[in-house]
Amino acid sequence: MSQLTGYGTSRTQVIFDGDETKYELWETKMLAYSYMRLKKLKSVILPATAAEAADPATAPTSDQKEEAFSELIFLLDERSQNLIMRDAKDDGRKALEILRQHYAGHGKQLVCLYITLTSLAKQKDENVTDYMLRAEKAATSLKSAGQIISDELLVAMVLKGLPARYNPFEVVINQQTKVMVGIQGCSQELRRKLS
Repeated sequence: MSQLTGYGTSRTQVIFDGDETKYELWETKMLAYSYMRLKKLKSVILPATAAEAADPATAPTSDQKEEAFSELIFLLDERSQNLIMRDAKDDGRKALEILRQHYAGHGKQLVCLYITLTSLAKQKDENVTDYMLRAEKAATSLKSAGQIISDELLVAMVLKGLPARYNPFEVVINQQTKVMVGIQGCSQELRRKLS
């Protein structure tokens, strides 16, 4: 596809490939993407705001919702297109809502996120930073899904996934009197002890 301006990126660089683990990142890119902003579709596709509720005249028109749908459909893989083409035809806002429910929904997604967090284990060829990033990603996904997870539980999950050579670090963490702030505190402490 052609570029929007001589300076921008093409629309093909923001196409969602159907990978559930990349949905949140894709949505962020899609909403911040200059193409959607240039078309003034960001406010059309996002859920209703308090201003719209207070003044229905500010709500997007059916033509705007249809335009948002037509732009969104070209940014999706076929599976995602099938999710929205019947239930949200010509309504970009409803289409985004369906996509969010499917890819970032609560049901099976929560179970998968909990499994990811509780089965966390550092791989042999993985460095500590990448391991911590995986843990932070799982924790953030659960928190954004509305699940309350204590910092202590997160630290315990991270420590549980470390190999035996990190046992001295675990002892230090368990005996530490000050409370660390979640995975970030554990990560900082781990990096400090290993350097």
